[in-house]
Amino acid sequence: MSIENLILAGIVLFLMFILYKTLGNQQKKNPQLPDKLRFFSEKTGQIIEMRLVESNAEHETNEKAKDEAFLLSARIAFQQISESFSGGNLTVLKENVEPKVYNAFEKEIKSREEKKQKVDFSLICFDSAEIKHKSPERDVITVQFVTEQINVLKNEKGEPIEGDPMTISTVKDLWTFTKQSKNKWLLSAAQSEVVYE
Repeated sequence: MSIENLILAGIVLFLMFILYKTLGNQQKKNPQLPDKLRFFSEKTGQIIEMRLVESNAEHETNEKAKDEAFLLSARIAFQQISESFSGGNLTVLKENVEPKVYNAFEKEIKSREEKKQKVDFSLICFDSAEIKHKSPERDVITVQFVTEQINVLKNEKGEPIEGDPMTISTVKDLWTFTKQSKNKWLLSAAQSEVVYE
């Protein structure tokens, strides 16, 4: 590299440093900052590009947004999987849970069918949904759901044999989701306990 290019590069880096410092001071006023800066040299015809380093505040904001988006999807998955399990819909379960979880669900569903039992399940509301653990790569995430539910197991005559159709229970579930591909997550583990009825 010639001395002329070295001088030009030095000037460009200095200007970018000044501009970056200025943008850093304006961050609170304008959160939509560019992620990189570009400079064009008329003399060499080259475009010099510098990527701005993400600040800790920006990183935390991005992480929070990702977590909120994941929790929204997790709530939908929770309702869909819970309803499919109570209704005996193995097709939907197979698409949304890992094989070991599917096998456990299938065994329970077939046991109910053999006894001619049915489950009436109603998800009343979510009290909370909170990420309890996530791997560094964000490919395994554990969520704690606290929900209000009505769960009633009925015999072949439709009579309640477990649970009360007039009682709303608070249930705490700990579900772990594992990423399979860019937009595909599967339930890989589940624990549940009734907090109170």
